[in-house]
Amino acid sequence: MPLYQPSVLKQHLKLQDRHLLDKAYKKYTKYFLNPMIQDNIRSSKEEEYQGIFLTELFVNILGYTLKPKADL
Repeated sequence: MPLYQPSVLKQHLKLQDRHLLDKAYKKYTKYFLNPMIQDNIRSSKEEEYQGIFLTELFVNILGYTLKPKADL
């Protein structure tokens, strides 16, 4: 059983900015498909790499803000 109906998924995919998706995917492949980074990930314990992974993916690749200012 799919998580979303195909029509709903297609509708939301059409709303995405293709340029931003391509830019984020290039950042993702540059970092996570780098053989040296992959070796580092494999040699790290999950707990050691978890924070780095979240920061790289959400902040550096997807552009989320880490700890936004509360007064905004």
